[in-house]
Amino acid sequence: MMLATKGLNLGSDKTEMKISKLKSQWKDKSILIVGGGLTGLSCARFLKKQGFDFIIVDSRSSVISITDIKNKIEIICGEFQEHYFNSADILIVSPGVSVKHPYIQQALQQGKQVLGDVALFCMLTDTPIIAITGSNGKSTVTTLVGEILNSSGLEARVGGNIGVPCLELLADTEPDCYVLELSSFQLETTPNLDAYVSVILNLSEDHMDRYDSFADYCSVKQKVFKNTQNLVVNTDDQRTVELTASIDVNKITFGLENKAGLNFYIDTNNGSEWVYHDGQPLIDISNIKIAGQHNKLNILAVLSLCSVFDIELSKTEKVINHFTGLEHRSQVISTKKSVRWINDSKATNIGATCAALKGFSDSPLYLILGGQSKGQDFSELIPFLAKNIKQVIIFGEDAELIFNTIKSVAGLSVTKVQTLEESVQFIEPYVVKNDVVLFSPACASFDQFDNYVDRGQSFISIVQDRVEA
Repeated sequence: MMLATKGLNLGSDKTEMKISKLKSQWKDKSILIVGGGLTGLSCARFLKKQGFDFIIVDSRSSVISITDIKNKIEIICGEFQEHYFNSADILIVSPGVSVKHPYIQQALQQGKQVLGDVALFCMLTDTPIIAITGSNGKSTVTTLVGEILNSSGLEARVGGNIGVPCLELLADTEPDCYVLELSSFQLETTPNLDAYVSVILNLSEDHMDRYDSFADYCSVKQKVFKNTQNLVVNTDDQRTVELTASIDVNKITFGLENKAGLNFYIDTNNGSEWVYHDGQPLIDISNIKIAGQHNKLNILAVLSLCSVFDIELSKTEKVINHFTGLEHRSQVISTKKSVRWINDSKATNIGATCAALKGFSDSPLYLILGGQSKGQDFSELIPFLAKNIKQVIIFGEDAELIFNTIKSVAGLSVTKVQTLEESVQFIEPYVVKNDVVLFSPACASFDQFDNYVDRGQSFISIVQDRVEA
Protein backbone atom coordinates (compact mmCIF):
# COMPACT_ATOMS: atom_id res chain seq x y z
CA MET A 1 0.00 0.00 0.00
CA MET A 2 1.31 3.47 -0.87
CA LEU A 3 0.49 6.31 1.47
CA ALA A 4 -1.21 9.33 -0.04
CA THR A 5 0.55 12.65 0.37
CA LYS A 6 -2.19 14.55 2.18
CA GLY A 7 -5.25 14.12 4.31
CA LEU A 8 -4.74 10.62 5.68
CA ASN A 9 -4.49 11.43 9.40
CA LEU A 10 -7.20 13.05 11.44
CA GLY A 11 -5.05 15.85 12.84
CA SER A 12 -4.57 17.17 16.31
CA ASP A 13 -8.16 16.47 17.42
CA LYS A 14 -7.39 12.77 17.62
CA THR A 15 -4.18 13.46 19.55
CA GLU A 16 -6.15 15.59 22.01
CA MET A 17 -8.57 12.69 22.46
CA LYS A 18 -5.67 10.36 23.18
CA ILE A 19 -4.20 12.81 25.69
CA SER A 20 -7.59 13.02 27.43
CA LYS A 21 -7.70 9.23 27.56
CA LEU A 22 -4.19 9.16 29.02
CA LYS A 23 -5.20 11.66 31.71
CA SER A 24 -8.10 9.41 32.65
CA GLN A 25 -5.95 6.26 32.73
CA TRP A 26 -3.14 7.88 34.72
CA LYS A 27 -5.39 9.81 37.10
CA ASP A 28 -4.16 9.48 40.69
CA LYS A 29 -1.17 7.40 39.51
CA SER A 30 2.27 8.02 40.94
CA ILE A 31 4.68 8.75 38.06
CA LEU A 32 8.46 8.46 38.27
CA ILE A 33 10.75 9.74 35.49
CA VAL A 34 14.02 7.82 35.67
CA GLY A 35 16.82 9.96 34.25
CA GLY A 36 17.04 13.73 33.99
CA GLY A 37 18.84 14.10 30.67
CA LEU A 38 17.40 15.68 27.54
CA THR A 39 14.83 12.93 27.04
CA GLY A 40 13.76 12.79 30.66
CA LEU A 41 13.32 16.55 30.78
CA SER A 42 11.29 16.53 27.56
CA CYS A 43 8.98 14.00 29.26
CA ALA A 44 8.80 16.30 32.27
CA ARG A 45 7.83 19.28 30.14
CA PHE A 46 5.12 17.28 28.40
CA LEU A 47 3.66 15.85 31.61
CA LYS A 48 3.74 19.20 33.38
CA LYS A 49 1.93 20.83 30.45
CA GLN A 50 -0.79 18.18 30.73
CA GLY A 51 -1.17 18.72 34.48
CA PHE A 52 0.48 15.53 35.75
CA ASP A 53 2.44 15.35 38.99
CA PHE A 54 5.68 13.35 39.00
CA ILE A 55 9.16 13.01 40.47
CA ILE A 56 12.45 12.83 38.54
CA VAL A 57 15.31 10.71 39.84
CA ASP A 58 18.78 10.95 38.34
CA SER A 59 21.89 9.09 39.47
CA ARG A 60 24.17 12.04 38.74
CA SER A 61 24.99 14.73 41.28
CA SER A 62 23.08 17.36 39.28
CA VAL A 63 21.10 17.80 36.04
CA ILE A 64 21.04 20.55 33.45
CA SER A 65 19.04 23.70 34.11
CA ILE A 66 15.40 23.66 33.00
CA THR A 67 14.33 27.26 33.33
CA ASP A 68 10.86 26.74 31.88
CA ILE A 69 9.73 24.36 34.64
CA LYS A 70 12.26 24.82 37.41
CA ASN A 71 10.82 25.13 40.93
CA LYS A 72 7.73 23.29 39.66
CA ILE A 73 9.05 19.74 39.80
CA GLU A 74 10.91 17.56 42.27
CA ILE A 75 14.31 16.25 41.11
CA ILE A 76 16.17 13.77 43.32
CA CYS A 77 19.85 13.50 42.36
CA GLY A 78 22.41 10.95 43.50
CA GLU A 79 22.32 7.19 43.88
CA PHE A 80 18.89 5.74 43.10
CA GLN A 81 16.77 5.08 46.19
CA GLU A 82 14.55 2.03 46.11
CA HIS A 83 11.56 3.57 47.85
CA TYR A 84 10.95 5.98 44.96
CA PHE A 85 10.66 3.01 42.60
CA ASN A 86 8.50 1.04 45.03
CA SER A 87 6.03 3.89 45.48
CA ALA A 88 5.65 4.62 41.75
CA ASP A 89 2.86 3.15 39.63
CA ILE A 90 4.38 4.23 36.30
CA LEU A 91 8.07 4.45 35.39
CA ILE A 92 9.13 6.54 32.39
CA VAL A 93 12.71 5.42 31.77
CA SER A 94 15.23 7.55 29.91
CA PRO A 95 17.46 5.91 27.25
CA GLY A 96 20.57 6.41 29.37
CA VAL A 97 19.22 4.06 32.07
CA SER A 98 19.18 0.33 31.36
CA VAL A 99 15.94 -1.53 32.00
CA LYS A 100 18.14 -4.23 33.55
CA HIS A 101 18.66 -2.03 36.60
CA PRO A 102 17.44 -4.08 39.59
CA TYR A 103 14.84 -1.51 40.66
CA ILE A 104 13.37 -1.38 37.15
CA GLN A 105 13.40 -5.17 36.88
CA GLN A 106 11.56 -5.32 40.18
CA ALA A 107 8.94 -2.88 38.88
CA LEU A 108 8.43 -5.03 35.78
CA GLN A 109 8.02 -8.16 37.90
CA GLN A 110 5.40 -6.33 39.95
CA GLY A 111 3.45 -5.58 36.76
CA LYS A 112 4.04 -1.86 36.84
CA GLN A 113 3.92 0.14 33.61
CA VAL A 114 7.48 0.78 32.40
CA LEU A 115 7.90 2.77 29.20
CA GLY A 116 10.03 5.36 27.47
CA ASP A 117 9.31 8.60 25.67
CA VAL A 118 8.89 6.87 22.30
CA ALA A 119 6.26 4.50 23.68
CA LEU A 120 4.44 7.45 25.24
CA PHE A 121 4.63 9.32 21.93
CA CYS A 122 3.18 6.33 20.06
CA MET A 123 0.25 6.23 22.49
CA LEU A 124 -0.67 9.78 21.49
CA THR A 125 -0.62 9.74 17.68
CA ASP A 126 -1.95 7.69 14.77
CA THR A 127 0.10 9.67 12.26
CA PRO A 128 2.35 7.36 10.18
CA ILE A 129 5.81 6.80 11.67
CA ILE A 130 8.96 6.08 9.69
CA ALA A 131 11.16 4.19 12.17
CA ILE A 132 14.90 4.07 11.49
CA THR A 133 17.44 2.15 13.54
CA GLY A 134 20.70 0.31 13.00
CA SER A 135 24.24 0.38 14.30
CA ASN A 136 25.38 3.06 11.85
CA GLY A 137 23.95 5.60 9.40
CA LYS A 138 20.76 6.36 11.35
CA SER A 139 21.17 10.13 11.50
CA THR A 140 22.16 10.48 7.85
CA VAL A 141 19.22 8.39 6.65
CA THR A 142 16.74 10.07 9.01
CA THR A 143 17.81 13.55 7.95
CA LEU A 144 17.75 12.79 4.22
CA VAL A 145 14.35 11.05 4.38
CA GLY A 146 12.96 14.17 6.07
CA GLU A 147 14.48 16.47 3.46
CA ILE A 148 13.14 14.41 0.55
CA LEU A 149 9.60 14.11 1.92
CA ASN A 150 9.41 17.79 2.83
CA SER A 151 10.68 18.79 -0.62
CA SER A 152 8.05 16.52 -2.19
CA GLY A 153 5.04 18.27 -0.70
CA LEU A 154 4.64 16.30 2.52
CA GLU A 155 5.06 17.67 6.01
CA ALA A 156 7.51 15.35 7.72
CA ARG A 157 8.68 16.07 11.28
CA VAL A 158 12.09 14.66 12.14
CA GLY A 159 13.24 13.73 15.63
CA GLY A 160 13.80 10.99 18.18
CA ASN A 161 17.44 10.14 18.81
CA ILE A 162 18.42 12.98 16.48
CA GLY A 163 17.76 16.62 17.31
CA VAL A 164 14.28 16.98 18.79
CA PRO A 165 12.92 14.49 21.39
CA CYS A 166 9.83 12.90 19.89
CA LEU A 167 7.33 14.28 22.43
CA GLU A 168 8.38 17.79 21.38
CA LEU A 169 7.27 16.99 17.82
CA LEU A 170 3.64 16.97 18.95
CA ALA A 171 2.00 20.28 18.09
CA ASP A 172 -1.38 21.92 17.47
CA THR A 173 -1.44 20.42 13.98
CA GLU A 174 -0.41 16.95 12.90
CA PRO A 175 2.10 16.43 10.05
CA ASP A 176 1.71 13.86 7.29
CA CYS A 177 4.32 11.65 8.94
CA TYR A 178 7.01 11.49 11.60
CA VAL A 179 10.56 10.42 10.78
CA LEU A 180 12.15 8.96 13.92
CA GLU A 181 15.72 7.89 14.51
CA LEU A 182 15.62 5.24 17.23
CA SER A 183 18.50 3.87 19.29
CA SER A 184 18.56 0.43 20.87
CA PHE A 185 18.25 2.18 24.24
CA GLN A 186 14.97 3.77 23.15
CA LEU A 187 13.66 0.51 21.71
CA GLU A 188 14.20 -1.24 25.07
CA THR A 189 11.22 0.71 26.44
CA THR A 190 9.06 0.69 23.28
CA PRO A 191 6.92 -2.47 23.30
CA ASN A 192 4.64 -1.50 20.38
CA LEU A 193 5.97 0.94 17.82
CA ASP A 194 3.36 0.17 15.12
CA ALA A 195 5.39 1.99 12.45
CA TYR A 196 4.15 2.58 8.94
CA VAL A 197 7.58 1.63 7.58
CA SER A 198 10.68 0.55 9.48
CA VAL A 199 14.29 -0.44 8.85
CA ILE A 200 17.37 -1.80 10.59
CA LEU A 201 20.08 -0.30 8.38
CA ASN A 202 22.85 -2.64 9.53
CA LEU A 203 24.05 -4.50 12.60
CA SER A 204 27.48 -4.64 14.20
CA GLU A 205 28.69 -4.89 17.78
CA ASP A 206 27.86 -1.79 19.79
CA HIS A 207 27.08 -1.01 23.43
CA MET A 208 28.48 -4.36 24.52
CA ASP A 209 28.96 -2.78 27.93
CA ARG A 210 25.14 -2.63 28.21
CA TYR A 211 24.03 -5.88 26.55
CA ASP A 212 24.77 -9.46 27.57
CA SER A 213 25.71 -10.45 24.01
CA PHE A 214 25.49 -9.37 20.40
CA ALA A 215 22.36 -11.52 20.07
CA ASP A 216 20.82 -9.59 22.98
CA TYR A 217 21.60 -6.30 21.22
CA CYS A 218 20.10 -7.56 17.93
CA SER A 219 16.91 -8.73 19.64
CA VAL A 220 16.38 -5.23 21.03
CA LYS A 221 16.91 -3.69 17.58
CA GLN A 222 14.37 -6.14 16.15
CA LYS A 223 11.62 -4.49 18.23
CA VAL A 224 11.48 -1.77 15.56
CA PHE A 225 9.56 -4.25 13.38
CA LYS A 226 6.77 -4.95 15.90
CA ASN A 227 3.47 -4.47 14.01
CA THR A 228 5.14 -2.55 11.17
CA GLN A 229 3.11 -2.28 7.97
CA ASN A 230 6.12 -2.09 5.63
CA LEU A 231 9.67 -3.27 6.11
CA VAL A 232 12.91 -2.20 4.38
CA VAL A 233 15.71 -4.78 4.17
CA ASN A 234 19.41 -4.21 3.49
CA THR A 235 20.28 -7.45 1.69
CA ASP A 236 24.00 -6.70 2.03
CA ASP A 237 23.72 -7.14 5.81
CA GLN A 238 23.24 -10.83 6.52
CA ARG A 239 22.24 -10.37 10.15
CA THR A 240 19.44 -8.02 9.15
CA VAL A 241 18.27 -10.42 6.44
CA GLU A 242 18.04 -13.20 9.04
CA LEU A 243 16.08 -11.04 11.47
CA THR A 244 13.49 -10.11 8.83
CA ALA A 245 13.13 -13.48 7.10
CA SER A 246 10.09 -14.65 9.05
CA ILE A 247 8.22 -11.31 9.13
CA ASP A 248 5.25 -11.46 6.77
CA VAL A 249 4.65 -7.86 5.63
CA ASN A 250 5.36 -5.86 2.50
CA LYS A 251 9.14 -5.75 2.04
CA ILE A 252 11.28 -3.31 0.08
CA THR A 253 14.79 -4.61 -0.54
CA PHE A 254 18.04 -2.86 -1.44
CA GLY A 255 21.72 -3.66 -1.97
CA LEU A 256 24.74 -2.23 -3.75
CA GLU A 257 24.77 -4.76 -6.59
CA ASN A 258 22.07 -5.90 -8.99
CA LYS A 259 20.72 -9.16 -7.64
CA ALA A 260 17.54 -10.97 -8.58
CA GLY A 261 14.46 -9.47 -6.98
CA LEU A 262 16.05 -6.35 -5.50
CA ASN A 263 13.88 -3.24 -5.53
CA PHE A 264 16.77 -0.75 -5.29
CA TYR A 265 20.40 -1.21 -6.34
CA ILE A 266 23.27 0.61 -8.06
CA ASP A 267 24.50 0.00 -11.62
CA THR A 268 26.03 1.92 -14.50
CA ASN A 269 23.97 3.78 -17.05
CA ASN A 270 25.74 5.44 -20.00
CA GLY A 271 28.98 5.44 -18.08
CA SER A 272 27.54 7.01 -14.90
CA GLU A 273 26.53 5.48 -11.58
CA TRP A 274 22.77 5.30 -11.14
CA VAL A 275 20.26 4.02 -8.63
CA TYR A 276 17.92 1.52 -10.26
CA HIS A 277 14.37 0.89 -9.08
CA ASP A 278 12.68 -2.38 -10.05
CA GLY A 279 15.09 -2.81 -12.97
CA GLN A 280 14.79 0.74 -14.34
CA PRO A 281 17.29 3.62 -13.98
CA LEU A 282 15.93 6.09 -11.43
CA ILE A 283 18.48 8.78 -10.51
CA ASP A 284 22.09 9.63 -11.36
CA ILE A 285 24.29 9.57 -8.21
CA SER A 286 27.66 10.06 -9.90
CA ASN A 287 27.92 13.55 -8.36
CA ILE A 288 26.83 12.91 -4.78
CA LYS A 289 28.72 14.90 -2.15
CA ILE A 290 28.80 12.25 0.59
CA ALA A 291 31.72 9.85 0.34
CA GLY A 292 31.99 6.10 0.72
CA GLN A 293 30.15 2.91 -0.16
CA HIS A 294 28.31 3.10 3.17
CA ASN A 295 26.71 6.37 2.09
CA LYS A 296 25.56 4.79 -1.17
CA LEU A 297 23.81 2.17 0.95
CA ASN A 298 22.33 5.00 3.01
CA ILE A 299 20.91 6.57 -0.17
CA LEU A 300 19.38 3.24 -1.18
CA ALA A 301 17.80 2.94 2.27
CA VAL A 302 16.40 6.47 2.00
CA LEU A 303 14.80 5.78 -1.37
CA SER A 304 13.40 2.46 -0.12
CA LEU A 305 11.75 4.18 2.84
CA CYS A 306 10.37 7.00 0.69
CA SER A 307 9.02 4.56 -1.92
CA VAL A 308 6.02 3.68 0.26
CA PHE A 309 4.79 7.27 -0.06
CA ASP A 310 3.01 8.74 -3.05
CA ILE A 311 5.89 10.88 -4.29
CA GLU A 312 7.86 10.98 -7.55
CA LEU A 313 11.16 9.28 -6.69
CA SER A 314 12.76 10.46 -9.91
CA LYS A 315 12.53 14.03 -8.59
CA THR A 316 14.64 13.24 -5.51
CA GLU A 317 17.90 13.45 -7.47
CA LYS A 318 18.50 17.14 -6.76
CA VAL A 319 18.01 16.76 -3.00
CA ILE A 320 20.26 13.70 -2.85
CA ASN A 321 23.04 15.20 -4.97
CA HIS A 322 23.03 18.45 -2.94
CA PHE A 323 23.10 16.69 0.43
CA THR A 324 26.49 17.34 2.02
CA GLY A 325 26.09 15.02 4.99
CA LEU A 326 26.14 15.70 8.71
CA GLU A 327 28.85 17.01 10.97
CA HIS A 328 31.24 14.45 12.45
CA ARG A 329 30.24 11.79 9.90
CA SER A 330 32.95 11.31 7.23
CA GLN A 331 33.17 15.13 7.21
CA VAL A 332 35.97 16.61 5.12
CA ILE A 333 37.46 19.39 7.27
CA SER A 334 40.64 20.21 5.31
CA THR A 335 42.16 19.59 1.89
CA LYS A 336 45.31 21.63 2.49
CA LYS A 337 48.18 20.50 0.21
CA SER A 338 45.80 17.94 -1.37
CA VAL A 339 45.59 15.94 1.87
CA ARG A 340 42.04 15.11 3.00
CA TRP A 341 41.47 15.30 6.76
CA ILE A 342 38.25 13.45 7.64
CA ASN A 343 36.30 13.96 10.86
CA ASP A 344 34.30 10.80 11.54
CA SER A 345 33.97 11.31 15.29
CA LYS A 346 30.43 9.85 15.23
CA ALA A 347 32.06 6.45 14.60
CA THR A 348 31.58 5.25 18.16
CA ASN A 349 31.70 1.55 17.26
CA ILE A 350 33.77 -0.80 15.13
CA GLY A 351 31.10 -1.20 12.47
CA ALA A 352 31.09 2.52 11.73
CA THR A 353 34.88 2.58 11.36
CA CYS A 354 34.82 -0.49 9.11
CA ALA A 355 32.26 1.24 6.87
CA ALA A 356 34.45 4.36 6.70
CA LEU A 357 37.55 2.30 5.87
CA LYS A 358 35.72 0.61 3.00
CA GLY A 359 34.79 4.05 1.70
CA PHE A 360 38.48 5.08 1.48
CA SER A 361 39.97 1.73 0.49
CA ASP A 362 41.56 3.19 -2.66
CA SER A 363 43.43 5.99 -0.84
CA PRO A 364 46.71 5.98 1.08
CA LEU A 365 45.46 6.46 4.61
CA TYR A 366 46.38 7.34 8.18
CA LEU A 367 43.84 6.04 10.70
CA ILE A 368 43.26 7.52 14.17
CA LEU A 369 41.48 5.23 16.66
CA GLY A 370 40.75 5.32 20.35
CA GLY A 371 38.62 6.13 23.36
CA GLN A 372 36.43 3.84 25.47
CA SER A 373 36.01 0.43 23.86
CA LYS A 374 32.56 -0.39 25.35
CA GLY A 375 33.50 -4.07 25.52
CA GLN A 376 33.87 -4.46 21.76
CA ASP A 377 36.04 -7.13 20.10
CA PHE A 378 38.59 -5.22 18.01
CA SER A 379 39.63 -8.32 16.11
CA GLU A 380 36.58 -7.55 13.93
CA LEU A 381 38.52 -4.52 12.67
CA ILE A 382 41.44 -6.57 11.36
CA PRO A 383 39.95 -7.61 7.97
CA PHE A 384 39.50 -3.92 7.14
CA LEU A 385 43.08 -2.89 7.94
CA ALA A 386 44.16 -3.09 4.31
CA LYS A 387 47.50 -2.43 2.66
CA ASN A 388 46.48 1.13 1.81
CA ILE A 389 46.86 2.07 5.50
CA LYS A 390 50.19 3.78 6.09
CA GLN A 391 49.85 4.11 9.86
CA VAL A 392 47.38 3.51 12.68
CA ILE A 393 47.58 5.89 15.64
CA ILE A 394 45.74 4.92 18.84
CA PHE A 395 44.98 7.18 21.80
CA GLY A 396 42.73 7.19 24.83
CA GLU A 397 41.63 4.99 27.70
CA ASP A 398 41.65 1.66 25.86
CA ALA A 399 44.63 2.31 23.56
CA GLU A 400 46.53 -0.63 25.04
CA LEU A 401 43.66 -3.06 24.42
CA ILE A 402 43.27 -1.96 20.80
CA PHE A 403 47.03 -1.97 20.24
CA ASN A 404 47.41 -5.53 21.54
CA THR A 405 44.55 -6.71 19.32
CA ILE A 406 45.79 -5.32 15.99
CA LYS A 407 49.59 -5.12 16.42
CA SER A 408 50.13 -8.54 14.84
CA VAL A 409 48.60 -7.57 11.47
CA ALA A 410 51.32 -8.16 8.90
CA GLY A 411 52.83 -4.98 7.49
CA LEU A 412 50.72 -2.70 9.69
CA SER A 413 52.49 0.11 11.51
CA VAL A 414 50.79 0.96 14.82
CA THR A 415 51.65 3.74 17.29
CA LYS A 416 50.20 4.63 20.69
CA VAL A 417 49.90 8.20 21.97
CA GLN A 418 48.07 9.78 24.89
CA THR A 419 45.74 12.33 23.27
CA LEU A 420 43.99 13.27 20.06
CA GLU A 421 46.24 16.30 19.66
CA GLU A 422 49.32 14.09 19.91
CA SER A 423 47.83 11.91 17.16
CA VAL A 424 47.64 14.87 14.78
CA GLN A 425 51.11 16.05 15.83
CA PHE A 426 52.50 12.61 15.02
CA ILE A 427 50.89 12.39 11.57
CA GLU A 428 51.34 15.93 10.29
CA PRO A 429 55.05 15.74 9.26
CA TYR A 430 54.53 12.58 7.21
CA VAL A 431 51.44 13.26 5.08
CA VAL A 432 51.89 13.92 1.36
CA LYS A 433 49.67 14.79 -1.60
CA ASN A 434 46.62 12.50 -2.04
CA ASP A 435 46.86 11.04 1.48
CA VAL A 436 43.76 10.72 3.66
CA VAL A 437 43.81 11.20 7.44
CA LEU A 438 40.74 9.43 8.80
CA PHE A 439 39.71 10.14 12.37
CA SER A 440 37.23 7.31 12.90
CA PRO A 441 37.76 6.27 16.52
CA ALA A 442 35.54 3.15 16.78
CA CYS A 443 35.08 4.02 20.47
CA ALA A 444 33.01 6.12 22.83
CA SER A 445 34.40 9.55 23.67
CA PHE A 446 33.75 9.89 27.38
CA ASP A 447 37.30 9.19 28.55
CA GLN A 448 38.54 12.59 27.33
CA PHE A 449 35.50 14.43 25.93
CA ASP A 450 31.90 15.27 26.82
CA ASN A 451 30.52 13.40 23.79
CA TYR A 452 31.32 12.63 20.14
CA VAL A 453 30.41 16.21 19.14
CA ASP A 454 32.91 17.67 21.60
CA ARG A 455 35.49 15.17 20.33
CA GLY A 456 34.81 16.07 16.70
CA GLN A 457 34.98 19.80 17.38
CA SER A 458 38.30 19.25 19.16
CA PHE A 459 39.66 17.42 16.13
CA ILE A 460 38.49 20.24 13.84
CA SER A 461 40.18 22.83 16.06
CA ILE A 462 43.42 20.87 16.21
CA VAL A 463 43.53 20.44 12.43
CA GLN A 464 42.71 24.11 11.87
CA ASP A 465 45.46 25.19 14.25
CA ARG A 466 48.14 22.85 12.98
CA VAL A 467 47.26 22.17 9.33
CA GLU A 468 45.28 25.15 8.10
CA ALA A 469 47.37 27.79 9.89
